[in-house]
Amino acid sequence: MKVMQIDKLKQLRQDKNYTQEQIAKILNVKRGTYASWECGSDIIPTKQLYKLAEFYHISIDYILNINNSYNKIKVNKDINLTEIGNNLKQIRIKENLSQAKIAKSININQSTWWAYEKGKTLVTTSTLIEINKVYNHSIDWILGRKNLAE
Repeated sequence: MKVMQIDKLKQLRQDKNYTQEQIAKILNVKRGTYASWECGSDIIPTKQLYKLAEFYHISIDYILNINNSYNKIKVNKDINLTEIGNNLKQIRIKENLSQAKIAKSININQSTWWAYEKGKTLVTTSTLIEINKVYNHSIDWILGRKNLAE
């Protein structure tokens, strides 16, 4: 059963002539784990997704099939939970929602949203995808990889 459709993982790897083993090593996971992401039987965690986008210098939105623009992005910075939390708070305020209401709209509980917004926990890939679907915000922007205007 496919959990997530990410055809681009295999395409990117093959375009650059990498093996699954090589990409798995870069992401510090086992080849079987990477293979499960590539075939869509498991969801690639945010941390590894971010690292993969950094490695290829491309948009996370492109990897996740949110857009088809093969934007070259070279950020080379670590994940900043505070910045991500602030971006999530900006979305919530822009939508004029309480933490409870925005959490409900994306099928998580309010305490989880609070932890994301306060920078206590890294937001999951599935939650990022849901935020994108419901509120149409770039995952790259949420994760601090590009400016809102880009």
